[in-house]
Amino acid sequence: MHNDRNALLDWLRSLAIIMVATVHTWSLAHINADIHPVLATIYSLFYRCGVPLFVMISGALQLSAPIRPLGTFYKKRYIRILIPFFIWSAVIYTLSCIVGKYPEIHSLTDGLLYYIPYMLTNRINEAYWFVGLIVALYAITPFLQRALQSCSRRELIVVCACWLCYAIIRRVYPSLYLLEYTSRLTYFLGFYILGYLLYHEWGTRFQAKESPIVRMVSDCSYMTYLMHMVFITPFYLLIGFSGNTAPLWQLILVPISTSLIVVSICTILGILIKKICPIYSYLGIN
Repeated sequence: MHNDRNALLDWLRSLAIIMVATVHTWSLAHINADIHPVLATIYSLFYRCGVPLFVMISGALQLSAPIRPLGTFYKKRYIRILIPFFIWSAVIYTLSCIVGKYPEIHSLTDGLLYYIPYMLTNRINEAYWFVGLIVALYAITPFLQRALQSCSRRELIVVCACWLCYAIIRRVYPSLYLLEYTSRLTYFLGFYILGYLLYHEWGTRFQAKESPIVRMVSDCSYMTYLMHMVFITPFYLLIGFSGNTAPLWQLILVPISTSLIVVSICTILGILIKKICPIYSYLGIN
């Protein structure tokens, strides 16, 4: 099941990257959520669905894969995750320094000295917190594989049901002492395992139609995630959009339209890189 490409996962991955991009096109539009609470709630659903969907897809694929030696697994997965992260972080950091995002950086020496600390403290791009989450999930994946692949269907359902109860209680009672100090990793770990369960239950029952466009977006999704925010603000400036003064119809349509345009730009960029760069996989392109 894991050896053949699943078109359904391509569709879901493409949807997830559009959702994640839309979260940022909305946030960078500076739309007043107090004035437009319904619209803000609708767009917040993209955040609540996009990142968990990515985690579930990763769980479906990684936890279903054949069990490999630890060294082999970590080498393959971390090379595909960390090298693109370092490369595109350097690109974003350089562009940020050029436009004056960091007033404390006055020279090339300052830029070189601050790069690693800023990367490790997530000051280059706040959206990159997701990379740390994936690194942590991959760290425990080999052990989860061994545990979950020996579980029965009923045991998996019980595990996911317990996690769902935890997630609901944690959200309804965020200050509850027994749950207050649980981490973001604990929360997303449930989505990771849930993706594995759903993939085994229904992953091959729904045969999605293959689409070359969807497949290209899916293949470039990680590079798009690392690059997409570069294009959002310039595009808003180009079309003269401001969330403070725009009419309601623009507040409704512009963020999602911008997301589609930005994802398209990143996909085209990924296709070009794939054609001219033989080591494109090290740039987050499948």
